[in-house]
Amino acid sequence: MDIEVRTHDGLPAGTLRADWEVLAEEDPDATIFHTPRYLQTWVTVLGGDITPRVRTVHRGGRLIGLVPEGYARTGSPTGPVEVVRFLGGTEVTDYLGPIARREDRADVVAAYLRELGSDVDWDEVVIGGLARDAGWADAFRAEASPVGLKIFGSDVEDVCPRIDLSGGYDAYLASLPGKQRHEMRRKARKLARDAGEIRLADVAPDMIPEQLEVFFEMANETETEKARFFRKEAMRDFFRALAAEFASDRIFRLHVLDVGARPAAATISLVWGREWGLYNSAFDPSLRTLAPGMVLVGELIEQASKEGIDVFDLLRGDEPYKYRLGAVDRPLDRLILVRN
Repeated sequence: MDIEVRTHDGLPAGTLRADWEVLAEEDPDATIFHTPRYLQTWVTVLGGDITPRVRTVHRGGRLIGLVPEGYARTGSPTGPVEVVRFLGGTEVTDYLGPIARREDRADVVAAYLRELGSDVDWDEVVIGGLARDAGWADAFRAEASPVGLKIFGSDVEDVCPRIDLSGGYDAYLASLPGKQRHEMRRKARKLARDAGEIRLADVAPDMIPEQLEVFFEMANETETEKARFFRKEAMRDFFRALAAEFASDRIFRLHVLDVGARPAAATISLVWGREWGLYNSAFDPSLRTLAPGMVLVGELIEQASKEGIDVFDLLRGDEPYKYRLGAVDRPLDRLILVRN
């Protein structure tokens, strides 16, 4: 059956958008970052000079794959360069790339690369943010050469450390080395003993806009890098927009750890399907030695397990605390495509 690639300027609406949502749910490796709701929010607030374009792949008229792209012109010593990247931007989008059912991925990649090979409007394609265990990078490597493209560069872009909760919370605790398991419990006891009673608050959706401003102020005081991040008004606007889009259906969640009746730490999570993504966090620096942020994440892991979550994803970054919680790296691959 013939395979057809269609190109759409901007993000499609109507029936195609609905089909995109369904396909994202059918792809076992898709995340909230692959959905049209998330990407539309990113384009609206942070898209800047990026020109969004979506390639859809159809077999017999049925949607089998979708590739969200962003085009940008960048400067180089030899003049302007037209660069294609997956839509989303790595600063706030942890996973990027196409979606498709696993059995359709080779066909989707081959059709997409044939389309790229016949398209003269690019100099370089950056294929990044691909979870290695999803197999997308391998498919691109296998299908590039037959259509006249080559892999110019290949590396690990980042890692997303993840915790397996599929066996339940007790199984997770049992998987930790005894020293780490003891350390988690010790930190919670010490925080309660030295700073006051601990209470985890799951902020109600209608209160998130107000409490999000409290989170920003706490983040500004946490550490230099995070403070710089949230001093950008565009970043604050993006988090506000995400909350407006996703809080009511409990995808966007804000948790606050109150200690002795004052906020000691806070987290923003994106919960989609059976995966819980820890998206951002902040804590009161005056309590740094008592590790309230670590205690809060430990509480969230237990809460996620109670909700039947299979994977607690700590998302991009190899910060040491993630491994103390028993997380295992999920590498993100990046390839650069050029013409032969």
